Amino acid sequence: MDHAPRTSAWDRRLLLISGSLAVAGTVWFTVVYAFGEIGPTILGWAMMPVSAAVATVVCRRSSTDPSLTDAARLFWRRFGFAFAVLTAAMTSHVIDSIGPGLAMSTRVGAVTGLLHAAFLLLLSWPLFGLPLGARTRGQLVTTGLDVGILVSGAAVFFWHFSAQRLFEGSAAGTVSIVASVSFVITGLVTMLAIAKVAATGATSLGHRSMWALGSSLVATGLVTALTPLLATRPHLDITLLGVPVAAFLVAFGAAGTRAHGLPPAPNRRRTSPLPYVMAAATNALLIYVVAVDSSDRLPVTVVAVLLTGLVIIRQLIALRDNDNLVTRLEHREERFRLLVQNSTDVVTITAPNGRIHYISPAVRRVLGSEPEPMAGTNIAHRVHPDDREVVATNVAHVISRPGNSATYQARMSHADGSWRTLEIISVNLTDVPSVAGVVSNSRDVTETVQAHERLSYEATHDVLTGLANRALFGDRVQAGVANAGPGNTISIVLIDLDDFKTVNDTLGHSVGDGLLVAVADRMRASVRPTDIVARLGGDEFAILFEGVGGDTVDRVLERIADALAVPVEIDGHLLGVRASFGVVDGQAGDDDAGDLLRRADIAMYEAKERGEGGYQRYRPGMEARGAERNRLTAALLAALDQDELVLRYQPVVTLPEGRLTGVEALVRWQHPERGLLGPGEFIPGAEETGLIVPLGRWVLREACRQATAWIDDLGDLAPGTMSVNASARQLQEPGFAAEVAAALRDSGLAAGRLTIEITESTAVGGGATQDNLRGLRALGVRLSLDDFGTGASTLSLLANCPVDQIKLDRSFAPGPGPDAIAGAVLQLARALGVEAVAEGVETPAQAAKLGDLGYVRAQGFHFARPMTPEDVGAGIRARQVTELAGSFSARP
Repeated sequence: MDHAPRTSAWDRRLLLISGSLAVAGTVWFTVVYAFGEIGPTILGWAMMPVSAAVATVVCRRSSTDPSLTDAARLFWRRFGFAFAVLTAAMTSHVIDSIGPGLAMSTRVGAVTGLLHAAFLLLLSWPLFGLPLGARTRGQLVTTGLDVGILVSGAAVFFWHFSAQRLFEGSAAGTVSIVASVSFVITGLVTMLAIAKVAATGATSLGHRSMWALGSSLVATGLVTALTPLLATRPHLDITLLGVPVAAFLVAFGAAGTRAHGLPPAPNRRRTSPLPYVMAAATNALLIYVVAVDSSDRLPVTVVAVLLTGLVIIRQLIALRDNDNLVTRLEHREERFRLLVQNSTDVVTITAPNGRIHYISPAVRRVLGSEPEPMAGTNIAHRVHPDDREVVATNVAHVISRPGNSATYQARMSHADGSWRTLEIISVNLTDVPSVAGVVSNSRDVTETVQAHERLSYEATHDVLTGLANRALFGDRVQAGVANAGPGNTISIVLIDLDDFKTVNDTLGHSVGDGLLVAVADRMRASVRPTDIVARLGGDEFAILFEGVGGDTVDRVLERIADALAVPVEIDGHLLGVRASFGVVDGQAGDDDAGDLLRRADIAMYEAKERGEGGYQRYRPGMEARGAERNRLTAALLAALDQDELVLRYQPVVTLPEGRLTGVEALVRWQHPERGLLGPGEFIPGAEETGLIVPLGRWVLREACRQATAWIDDLGDLAPGTMSVNASARQLQEPGFAAEVAAALRDSGLAAGRLTIEITESTAVGGGATQDNLRGLRALGVRLSLDDFGTGASTLSLLANCPVDQIKLDRSFAPGPGPDAIAGAVLQLARALGVEAVAEGVETPAQAAKLGDLGYVRAQGFHFARPMTPEDVGAGIRARQVTELAGSFSARP
């Protein structure tokens, strides 16, 4: 609701009525005074209660206006009540004064006198309730002296010109004693009220209202002073003139409070000239009464001397206050000067045209310039060209009107040639004489802005490569789909580096990061500047092409593939990389961004599964294979949760006798619908999705538990070692060694009876892999290098990653041809002091040849297929090696 101060049409009508009554009353009184009674006398007398009633209504309307303060509404409520009583008093006065035949007289009845006294008391209540403008003790004393001077001076004038003559007339019988007393009381109350209003600040009711109230009281006092002049005209009453005029001024003030609102509180109470004027007038009166030898010389003299003394005391207090004020101002000025000179902000006062009037010493630190030479120059010359329009717009707003302000940022030139970003707050104080300019506070926010820009950049870009990240790429795809015109093709390409994991595992993450940077640079160099290249995470990249598609995109992808295939040297390693590209084309405005990204991802996985690099464009129906991968992942999660995984154990035997020395744990999936599934059905999917980590954790704990169970059941006949395969992904987990320790502790298995089998590519992995291998060695767990000879087999590998066992890959098992590799591996194992185990032995001839070469341990289908724990226990209990081997080989 709008509570802005306002006057309505009713207020204007009421003021017009009140003003008309005041004018009519003045004219009627003047005519009657000059020419005697004329016309219907009731008309003149009726103007008094009517004008008082109108003033009552206006005061009442102001007392209910929500735009005014509570104090202002209370004042006008009280004032309206007082004028309601005055209306009753004037009505009673008319009845008293108009006798038989409507002849005028100055009779005042008891009721009228009581109502009039009540009016004076009620009028004094709101007037004397007005707050003084004084706010300090010195100001309060000065205000009291002002009131005393005004009242004393007014009283002596009132006595000399009115009261003295009135009482003389009362003594002579020409004026009634009741009228005399009423006159004196009215005069005293009026003088006090005038003094109070004069000493009161304008903050309570506003300048217009205070002026109107003061004028009303002065008019009442002046009219009252004319009472002795009516001693010879008993048919006239001074209230016929005073009430309409005073009522109009009160109504004018009440309406004025609402029309103009309240002024802001003044900063200080200004010195009033009224006490000095009153003292001078009183001394002039003293000279007059001495000159004419008036009978009231003594009281006038006493008052004149008293006022002179009060004025001197007032002046001394004022001088003391001025000294205190000057001292405070000096302290404030010194404090302000020190604050400005030592502030980290640059304070500048400029003309509206930008010419510097003053600039604080902080400019040395912020802009590297001395303040003195900058005075008189134009600050606009230091603004960065790109920021001049912003500065000009804000400055134009500031200088358009006094009091306007603006906050903005701009770069300013530093003395060393750099640019500093300043946050500037400018205020137009051209209307303040002590400033007369535009004041600006400038704070150096260069580091803050740079930090914000850096954080914003890092939030939308990949830190390693500087490419757009997943969030920014998604936003650009969304914008490309939404904003491009109809028929405008966009193409999205998702890229995954083939076998990049091997680089990280074999050469370390620092080499992998270097390769990623090189890949990013070559992708950027192969596309247009307007195309968006992003790294979505890991070794996955993406490109957004707008305005092209089809063959054009295919040619770009071929160019990227050729660029990636060129070897790049990273830390002494020459590396080339292949990538799989998934491409999807879409029509801007027709396709959903999320659907396009999903289709590109499906196409990329399709290209990746082909295993030969290159690109694959999305075709409808590709979702089926992706759905199958998702289904397998969900089913494998359920299998882990519902204990559908089982372990089978393949024996490791001695040559040539075939005695059981240990077993290798192999995982199988007891599928509820498809039966027992081999590892080839689900291990690749587990590796791809990361489920190999929880799956491997389960295998480890179950194998340790079973090994302990055999020991408890079979004693010394139990398998000597339990071998468990660990994937590269498991060894990259920082807590893998701790997981092995927990599995041994929970199962009670001795660390020396557990063998962890790793591949050659896993053994050369950096980071957490090496930490885990060292942790396993510290536990006393045996390490076995599986599939030896198929990877990056080097002597340095065996030297840097000491193992307890190497297992000859089945591809090197003896056959019809030479057995040089199998023999060389055995010699290497003997030289390093580690065990050698031959894998994949499927025939008696292979077993015999391995025995002839010197191998003493082997495993394979010739000896036994993977078996259930129960079958392993049953075979051990047979106690006969030949039967055990036979039972092993007979088991499906």
